Amino acid sequence: MLAMAQQNYIKHLREREDLAINSIAKQMNINWRTAKKYADKDDWNLDLKERKKRYPILGDYIEIIDTWLEEDLRKPKKQRHTQIRVYQRLVDEYGFTGGIRTVTAYVAKKKKELTKTTDKFIDLQHPGGEAQVDYGTAEVNHNQKLIQIKYLAMSFPYSNAAYIWLLPSENIESFLTGLQQLMQLVGGVPRKIWFDNLSAAVVKIENYRDRKTTEKFTQFAMHYGFQYEFCNAGKGHEKGNVENKVGYTRRNWMVPLPTLTTWEDINEQMKEKAEKYLQEIHYEKKQPIHVLFEEEKAKLLYLPNKPFDVYRLESSVLDKYGRVEFEGEKYPVARGRSNESVLLKIHWDYVEVMDQHYKILGEFMRPYSFKEHEIDWKAELYIRNQKQLLMLGFIHSYLQRYKSM
Repeated sequence: MLAMAQQNYIKHLREREDLAINSIAKQMNINWRTAKKYADKDDWNLDLKERKKRYPILGDYIEIIDTWLEEDLRKPKKQRHTQIRVYQRLVDEYGFTGGIRTVTAYVAKKKKELTKTTDKFIDLQHPGGEAQVDYGTAEVNHNQKLIQIKYLAMSFPYSNAAYIWLLPSENIESFLTGLQQLMQLVGGVPRKIWFDNLSAAVVKIENYRDRKTTEKFTQFAMHYGFQYEFCNAGKGHEKGNVENKVGYTRRNWMVPLPTLTTWEDINEQMKEKAEKYLQEIHYEKKQPIHVLFEEEKAKLLYLPNKPFDVYRLESSVLDKYGRVEFEGEKYPVARGRSNESVLLKIHWDYVEVMDQHYKILGEFMRPYSFKEHEIDWKAELYIRNQKQLLMLGFIHSYLQRYKSM
């Protein structure tokens, strides 16, 4: 597998410089099938399905078959490969020595999978508008207390339209989820998005122009097909439109202070305010913002058929009671074993606990999600019994030592 930077460069050559597959392969000094795989790839989710046994006979030919079948989706149906034709080509062109039934069974299965995802071939060449994104901070009512929350604002300088999404944190899971939700609200993907040098996206500022981005942000950008630009350090005015929107929305959409019961509910309120704002007149063009925004929406990239699965993975080890520690708290894992090595699949609002084969052992809510977590009494009682047994063992050991004195 190529490094993420190489995958990103292949995508850049294909989408931004419009190079042919053969030209990319020659420039990168790689096989043309590898170049095609990453140049036309539009689903950058990391596959964490439960690991299954590989095809022992077809293993070296699966990528070839998949390439043929994926290319078929762009051809007239009468000119697509049949199961028999795939087998014949493998024998004639690649010296395949396996049985015909092995090939036909795989082709039938693969065609069925591809039929469900035909719509994933997106026209990423379609020109789009530009957007600016920035964070804001506001206070809201929650359980009769004032708490401080974050919100992500996306604005469109051409039309002056804007949407916001309230979040519990600036961590990468919340950031990418917020960005994803904003694109869903807008109904498309901006061709280019301007950001500050926020830590969820930027690992290092190389110089005034170049940035080293986080791997998850890079995957997210490639999945949605947008080009990203970062402001120069200390030059926030380069995205002045969204900075104005951060202040405007706080003063006008969150006064009086909104009440936070659930994140879904409060964000629905903000959506209604954004749509009402679209009815206002553009300060300079003297046209309704919604009219200008419709022009701009026609230039956006299409949303992918399959949304990006936003999460990060961390390794952990269960304690002797089968609990996992996360952000200073311990959570019981009913199907976990004492001292078992596990993986944490961390979403913005909850965490899944998996074994080394990606089998789900349990899950728990992140505290700031404000969602109630149902107590796993089986795990809780097990932990309590283990504590009692440990205490009884200690008492028994103490009494034995006392008798021997």
